[in-house]
Amino acid sequence: MRLKNSVAASALALSFCLTVSLGACTSAPVTEVVENQPEDIAIAETYSGLSQAARDTSVLDARGKPVGPDAYAVPSDAVKAGDMAAFITMTRNLDMEDRDASPLFDAFIALDEAAAGKFEDARQTLADASARSGEAGETSFYIYLDAWLLALEGDADEAINRHRGAAGGMPGLTGDLSLAAMLDALGRPEQALAVYEAMTPSKIEAPEHQFDPKGLLYSHIRTVISRHALLLQRLGRIDEAKAVYQKLADAEPEEAISYAAAMDSLETGKNLRNQPQTVAEAFSQSLSDVSRALQEQRIIRRIMMGGRVEGFDDQRSAFDQVALLISPENEDLRSGIIDEMYASALYDGVAHVANSAPEATAALQIAAAQAKLMSGKEDDARAAIDRALSLTDEDDRLSTLYGALQLHSRMNDEKASRTLIQEVIAMSENPAEKAAAHGLATDIYNQFGDSQQAVEHAEQARDLDDTHDRRVVLADALGRNGQINEALAILRTERLSRPNDPYMLNTLGYFLIERTDKLEEGFKVLSRARAMAERDPYIADSLGWAYFKLGHLSEAKRLIELARKELEPHQHWEIEYHLGDIYWYLGDKEDAEAAWQTALDNRPPAAEKVALADRLANGLNVPEPERKALPDVSLTDGEVGRQDI
Repeated sequence: MRLKNSVAASALALSFCLTVSLGACTSAPVTEVVENQPEDIAIAETYSGLSQAARDTSVLDARGKPVGPDAYAVPSDAVKAGDMAAFITMTRNLDMEDRDASPLFDAFIALDEAAAGKFEDARQTLADASARSGEAGETSFYIYLDAWLLALEGDADEAINRHRGAAGGMPGLTGDLSLAAMLDALGRPEQALAVYEAMTPSKIEAPEHQFDPKGLLYSHIRTVISRHALLLQRLGRIDEAKAVYQKLADAEPEEAISYAAAMDSLETGKNLRNQPQTVAEAFSQSLSDVSRALQEQRIIRRIMMGGRVEGFDDQRSAFDQVALLISPENEDLRSGIIDEMYASALYDGVAHVANSAPEATAALQIAAAQAKLMSGKEDDARAAIDRALSLTDEDDRLSTLYGALQLHSRMNDEKASRTLIQEVIAMSENPAEKAAAHGLATDIYNQFGDSQQAVEHAEQARDLDDTHDRRVVLADALGRNGQINEALAILRTERLSRPNDPYMLNTLGYFLIERTDKLEEGFKVLSRARAMAERDPYIADSLGWAYFKLGHLSEAKRLIELARKELEPHQHWEIEYHLGDIYWYLGDKEDAEAAWQTALDNRPPAAEKVALADRLANGLNVPEPERKALPDVSLTDGEVGRQDI
């Protein structure tokens, strides 16, 4: 069954978080002392004016020396590598005409000066940039930055007054979020609360599904409410914090146990690191908010002009990485940078940013293990997992175990995985944790082909947390275990409750073509899903596979190759598996074998692994699907009534 990505409980910092940022160290270890070469001296002199935080991000060569700015053709290459020392240097060396092309360039230079404690120089850099610009929006941006520099210097009253003058010109909600963060960091929490109260709506409407346009606004509101609730909790006003957070719970009643766990955290402090922020920490958080809002503006403009969003957003990553220079200990910001890089398969950059943290942590070692695994270095990955487990403390152990378990599963370490999953279940305390643990156990047992165990854990997860996602996972497990009618009843019922969710259509349609003889119905359902989400690679693959099942190989090839292209630079075993079969029947045996090998290299579940190995050894010995007339498709295809269940 083609499942959509699991939807995490929307509790931000308050929720029980099970995801692990992926990254690792790629800088070569220093194995011997090497005398400085002339180029080393030149780089050291060039970097002498940078903040220590920027120098600490330098990518090192095999001798343990910074590679320097000449290692990168353009500044964005340094951003992709996570090398802010090189990036800031290259930005400083831009011609003034090029620097004036974006207000961010001078901002980056000023922020590095601030990270070095050179506040007067930073403010002068901003003043000069503002004078050259004259644009109202850019001036507001520079005033916003200047206000935070004043706050860093300790001039609280002037900083707040100056920030109030700039807040209205900031994108989205970032002006008010930033002001609240500044007030709190400067020891004025009651004033910060007043800002949050003004921003918090009386009623919230959650998006229906991943493609719902309300999702963008909801994510911002969720940020406001989470920070509002956290501040109230830190001030000891627990009932008020829970009342604020209840607004999110009311918007998503199906996520009741996740919100119950978050409410419990507000009351007990469990899973919360809710200490007052320093000014530097609040500033870096604010910069990250602005970076995200500017990215969203670029995306919206591009879509409105008929374009599409592709590739790595080097502007956002540069902004975030420079913001990290202000507060290198900001783990949330570092994780966000890592996630953005990982989404673009910039594994070396991911690894470097993860390893540049001031302190090694269990989470970073799990990240290192993931990077080593992606590089095919399984022994190094296992060593990093072991170190993570040795570094973890009581608060982090459960999340560390999750990361270790997922990695062992991907490496097909069945014995270690079975041992770890029992420890994860035993450590889980509240219903949300237990449901998540049983959900992960479902994935693990599916991976190793133990479908009966997978069903049992999926049922326990559903019983603890009766949500859409848990029910769909249970249906998948039932289908793998041959309990087709039970699975189909669940999927048809879920389809009734989510009539406009393309991923629900995709899940139902793929199940129909893979596990039943209802090819025509599956094709119609998937055609409707495709019409609602034209650029989703998994839906394109599903519909392509429906064409294949109906004997239309050329159209199947076109759609699934499109799915592969949409997913680049990442790969998915199932897409490659499908393409291998299609290529084989079209006579492209070399391409078929290459696709099957790629599928196998991407660690499919046990049953599919066996089938792929057999294909590589023997090819396909069954006739290609019989070509059938394609069903007529209408906009109502895929609709389900209760009589169909």
